[in-house]
Amino acid sequence: MAKLCPALLVPDLTAYREALAVVRQLTNRFQLDVIDGEFVDNRTVQPDDIQPLPGEIKLDIHLMVNDPVAYAEKVIRLKPSLTIFQFETPGDLSSAIARVRKSNLKVGIALNPKTEISVLDEYAEQIAHVLIMAYPAGFAGQEFDKKVLHRIDAVRDKFPNVEIGIDGGITADTVELVMQHDIDVVNVNSYLFGSSDPLSRYSELMGKML
Repeated sequence: MAKLCPALLVPDLTAYREALAVVRQLTNRFQLDVIDGEFVDNRTVQPDDIQPLPGEIKLDIHLMVNDPVAYAEKVIRLKPSLTIFQFETPGDLSSAIARVRKSNLKVGIALNPKTEISVLDEYAEQIAHVLIMAYPAGFAGQEFDKKVLHRIDAVRDKFPNVEIGIDGGITADTVELVMQHDIDVVNVNSYLFGSSDPLSRYSELMGKML
């Protein structure tokens, strides 16, 4: 069964703590989106701002940054269950992946909708996760692009043992479309945290995923 993971895209430590309090009522795994203000014109809470979490909480960190090597050093101390690098970074992706893997931590790669899946070929032996973006990375609340759904199948065919996630524009309607494909992780942000009752929203989505 696919895992429903809250995705936190928050501007500062206060917002992070508030969102984390909600997450702890929902699940033991979540994704923290980290944006440096350079990869796109948006900036979120930074790895240096937060502390490692108890072992029972699984933290995935999605890095949308221009210098992935520097951020690899920053996230290692947090011991995330998964570090996901945005493929479109202008930085040294290979070195960043190597640095995280040297610490015996798992690595994933996220792909924007227009990036060819074939770019993953050279990283096939290094990654544990592929994150399919349903809209370009960097800002929450954009519209889900249904054309990305076929990419789930393409990645599954190409990398049958890799965990596959999807992120962006997940709602009660779009999650039904996603669940017609072989997906492992569904990340949701605005539909949860834009609601006055995120617990009910989470339960609603879980019901659609059964």
